[in-house]
Amino acid sequence: MESKEGESMVYNFEQAIREGFIKSEEKGMEKGIEKGLEKGLEKGRIEERLEIARTALSEGLPVELVKKLTGLEIEKLKDLEKEKANPH
Repeated sequence: MESKEGESMVYNFEQAIREGFIKSEEKGMEKGIEKGLEKGLEKGRIEERLEIARTALSEGLPVELVKKLTGLEIEKLKDLEKEKANPH
């Protein structure tokens, strides 16, 4: 009788470990998806700021004003101006 009880306990323990692994994997996947979405959204915000800066610079707004409006660094804005002057 003890053998069956022992086997049952081992089975229950193994089952609990499997369920724990599955739950951990699911949580890991959820976190990965969240991080991916966050990175994607951040990249989109950066691209949007760059596009606004390009438009503002092409309209002749001063670099300092564009910096203030977009939060982009002066060096990046100067690079954008160079791109405008030398399109590929």
